[in-house]
Amino acid sequence: MGCTFMSMVRPIPFDWDDVRVFLAVLRAASVRKAASALGVSRPTVARHVAALEQRLGLELFERRPDGLHATTAATALLPSAEAAEQAMLAVARAACAADHQMRGTVWVTMPAVVAADLLMDDIVAFCRRWPRIDLRISGSYEVSSLAQREADVAIRFMPLGRSPEGDLAGRRVATAYTAIYGEGDCWIGQRGAESDQAWVRDTPFPELPVRGAIFDGEIIRSACAGGLGLAQLPCFMAEPRLTRRTEPVPGLDVWVLVHADLRRNPRLRAFRDAMVEGLRRLRPRLEGRQA
Repeated sequence: MGCTFMSMVRPIPFDWDDVRVFLAVLRAASVRKAASALGVSRPTVARHVAALEQRLGLELFERRPDGLHATTAATALLPSAEAAEQAMLAVARAACAADHQMRGTVWVTMPAVVAADLLMDDIVAFCRRWPRIDLRISGSYEVSSLAQREADVAIRFMPLGRSPEGDLAGRRVATAYTAIYGEGDCWIGQRGAESDQAWVRDTPFPELPVRGAIFDGEIIRSACAGGLGLAQLPCFMAEPRLTRRTEPVPGLDVWVLVHADLRRNPRLRAFRDAMVEGLRRLRPRLEGRQA
């Protein structure tokens, strides 16, 4: 006579989107910030959190006047939720790696000025060659997480000689040189508060004061062109519009990156190779040797 053993633990029917939203809210401590990070509405975020709380029979967040506060239950769930997140991301990467079709979506992140000033011709040529590949480009200086599938391919400036960390595969394609540009009797502040002037001492114009602060490279370029003062800028951004005041020096390395799990995906490789070729062709401009 056989015996049948049944589990006494009733499985809970999880919705992965509920867990994903829970993690976003926990990390942001704000429904609004979580919604912005996920690209959804606040009611959608609140609905997913409520659904997960109902499924688990737990209160995950305390709603206080100063914002959301994770409960002890939420903190206890965090390691398991993050493990589930990594497992789901691994499945997504494996699915992408196994997809050998030259069609589908490719998510790309790069500084907007790189797309607009350097690579737009190459991007257009790629889209015309591969019309079934749907490029989604985010213009940002922030380092999107390739491991978290926030992007498939990233073009990034990195400190000289530094290699990317984590499970990333990529190529250091070129070095972007910088120089000092502009006219006037002051520096345009571009590295924080006006009082942070230590960096000026290492320039040929240490006697000039720093006035104000601008935190966006394209706005600094426009302010410099308008005569507001001097600024240190990448050569490819500044020339030929601005007056160069110093010889170019190496500034940052330019990398084209992809997650190691996805490096053999044909459409990602095709896009990556196109951008590498374009950046290599543009080396004279990146190094300030060609306007």
